[in-house]
Amino acid sequence: MSFDGATIMLAVLTTIASLAAGLLFLRESLRKSETLQLWLAGMVMLGLGVLGSLLQGESPSVFMIAATNLLVASALMAHFSALLSLGGRHAPIVLMALPVGALVIAQTMQPHDLESRLILGSVFGTGLYLASVVAALQPAQGVSQRTRIVLAGGMALGVITFSLRTYAAIEPSLSGIAAELNLTHGLLLIASLLVSSFAIVLAHQEREGELTHRLATLDAQTGVYNRRTLLELGQRELARAQRRERPLCALLIRVDQSNALNGQSAPHGDERAFKHLAELAAATLQRQDLFGRLGQREFCAVLPDTALDGGAQVAERLRIRAETASATECGVAYTLSVQVATRARNELSFAQLADRAHHALRRSTASNCVTSDAEEGPQTRAFITQTDA
Repeated sequence: MSFDGATIMLAVLTTIASLAAGLLFLRESLRKSETLQLWLAGMVMLGLGVLGSLLQGESPSVFMIAATNLLVASALMAHFSALLSLGGRHAPIVLMALPVGALVIAQTMQPHDLESRLILGSVFGTGLYLASVVAALQPAQGVSQRTRIVLAGGMALGVITFSLRTYAAIEPSLSGIAAELNLTHGLLLIASLLVSSFAIVLAHQEREGELTHRLATLDAQTGVYNRRTLLELGQRELARAQRRERPLCALLIRVDQSNALNGQSAPHGDERAFKHLAELAAATLQRQDLFGRLGQREFCAVLPDTALDGGAQVAERLRIRAETASATECGVAYTLSVQVATRARNELSFAQLADRAHHALRRSTASNCVTSDAEEGPQTRAFITQTDA
């Protein structure tokens, strides 16, 4: 069974129309995702370009050549832009438009030389698909490495498609198997579109899932754990400490009244102070420690395998850093009041531990200080780490 060029192009056009229709069903996602919008725009332009190729015949006008090449080149560029958008990157519009414009001009200057037009278009497509493979492999927040590899694989099929097309155009000996080559090109292009479209939708779903998870577990203003998540994780650490009969320390941190500089409003100054505290905690605490927000101005750090004096040392480092560096680092001068509490021997609820520290902090009238209970004798964090080893 043999297939002529028109039949193969109809198959490609049908595939493009089906994929575009499938993307249109993702209405909510399309409204929110620039990546999907660019991918759909590329599908629409590619479909129109293939349709134009079907209609232009053997002696196309200059207008048809320009329109068809503009649509196809813009479609490939839109897909490349979608991959950049997936990784949070954007290329200048002028930089994207220049190669498309150069290709269209070069194509229209040789309306009767089909072979030269095929070579130019194929070289352009090969280069852009190669760039798309590189863009697909770049890290993207919320997108797994497996999905990026599948997406790059779809783009690599496009590289093979246009590379074969270029080779067929410059090698006269292959003219005898033109029908087989056209079929191969068409099937490779269909496979590339199917695989890459599936991967781009999967990447979007992974990112949406990661965003939903972040909204459910993190504080929107600071990016640290929210109250519910911190209490759950703190309870897990408390249970582990009870089983292993190891110490556990909690720092209840209150941001004292902040003084915004440069005429900033108080709410805006508070927000900058809270974000700076989150960055300060990330730089000060260890990897196994937890940090989250418990209230409007209250934060909590959970320090596994840390006794009372070790927690007091960490709290003092946080307090000193906030007092001395906050004004220059975030433009807001603020101080911290910290209550250090360690788990009681039979304490089974982390919420109770946090409440005990919270009530002690509220009873304290002093600010810019570190206070603690005296449940245990001195035992340093360094000593605990050595004991574990």
